Amino acid sequence: MSAYTEGSSTRPAPTGIGGLLRNIGPGVVVSGSVVGSGELLVTTRMGADVGFIFLWGVIVASVVKYFIQLELGRQCLLHDDTTITALNRVPGPRLCNTSWAAWVCSLGYFSVFAAVIGILGSVGGLLASVVPAIHHKAWDVAVFVLVVLLLWRGLYADLEKMVTVLVAAFSLVVIGCLLVLQGTPNAMNWAEIASGFTFALPPDGAFVALAVMGSVGATAVELFMYPYWVREKGYPRFIGVDDGTPEWRARYRGWMRVLAMDAGVCTAIALTITCAYYLLGASVLSRLQIMPQGIAVVEQVSSIFTETLGPAAKGVFMVGAFCTLFSTLLVFAASSGRIGADFLHHVGFAGLQSEAGRSRWVRILQTVFPAFWLVVILFAGDTPFLLVLLGANANNLLLIPMAYGVLHLAMREEQSRRMSMAVEAGLMLTIWAIINFTAINIYLTLTR
Repeated sequence: MSAYTEGSSTRPAPTGIGGLLRNIGPGVVVSGSVVGSGELLVTTRMGADVGFIFLWGVIVASVVKYFIQLELGRQCLLHDDTTITALNRVPGPRLCNTSWAAWVCSLGYFSVFAAVIGILGSVGGLLASVVPAIHHKAWDVAVFVLVVLLLWRGLYADLEKMVTVLVAAFSLVVIGCLLVLQGTPNAMNWAEIASGFTFALPPDGAFVALAVMGSVGATAVELFMYPYWVREKGYPRFIGVDDGTPEWRARYRGWMRVLAMDAGVCTAIALTITCAYYLLGASVLSRLQIMPQGIAVVEQVSSIFTETLGPAAKGVFMVGAFCTLFSTLLVFAASSGRIGADFLHHVGFAGLQSEAGRSRWVRILQTVFPAFWLVVILFAGDTPFLLVLLGANANNLLLIPMAYGVLHLAMREEQSRRMSMAVEAGLMLTIWAIINFTAINIYLTLTR
């Protein structure tokens, strides 16, 4: 049942920059997941691998998915659809009365679990480096229990606000590190920064480059999550059912402006923080020849703090890194429960036809999925960073069918409800860029 058929009233859209900013929210929640392993681990590793030369790719990867996010949000506003419900409207073969696009994208979403398993292992390794007396696998179990308890007892919303503040503060410190860096022996110069805009694709870093596209900015998984948080924020309910009146069109255009601001803030946050991490990796890790890997990957990355702010800053880095990675686990577990229950509902799984049944299964899956992540990392050995890279590459591949589905749905809308020509061109350019970037880097990876 849609949100706006449950007795909720419509609401006029806010006006002015202040009003728009006060009403954003879904993008901020997504940013809690976006600013995570991609920025902290993958982009710093890319900088360590190739230096400054791939700065252009980091920027493209951070901003190119904005138009997909915008159009997914538009579909949610117009139809009050979750991502799976929207993709289920794509024509073609169907299995269990569910579109091939919904199947492919849902399976692609769950293939990204490899990255989350790697994040869980990385958090365990981080805590083991702080308290070596406890094995990192014991820490993995402790983190799993904490995630499940917080979600099961409904403490997620309050904790999410606190962690968002901590991640935001840590991100500001990272940007501060980049400024302080200029007073150290690892300072950047303009020639190095300019080399990052030669649009070169370093063959030795092709595999990690694919992971960068899949793990920074609003990734395919975060895009998948986005409509769920848009619905919970209430935007479709505020617009109401399309009755063809001028009032409805005014509400729709107004709340689309809010959505565009929301997605824009999410993209700007990701771009700024991702570039800061990448430049620190290129300046510090590359020059020190530190290649983050293995169970101690977070401790190795901490050199970007200790080499700029001094050894005493390691504690700050460890706290910030824990909050960053832990918030990713929380957001991913909370979203995966919703997406899993939604998918099971669409394929006709018994017990999910009512709202109460779906809510019960959301809570069950919020425990089952993290339990699966824990079992895998306990038996996967000391390879969390490799799992992060594999999951990030799966995330990149998921972008292609998702972008196709979004473009197809956008083209089928009535003219009065369609995106502008500028957004349409941006969406087409996005798909072109993702396909070409993916194809070239797969070729370079296979022919190294």
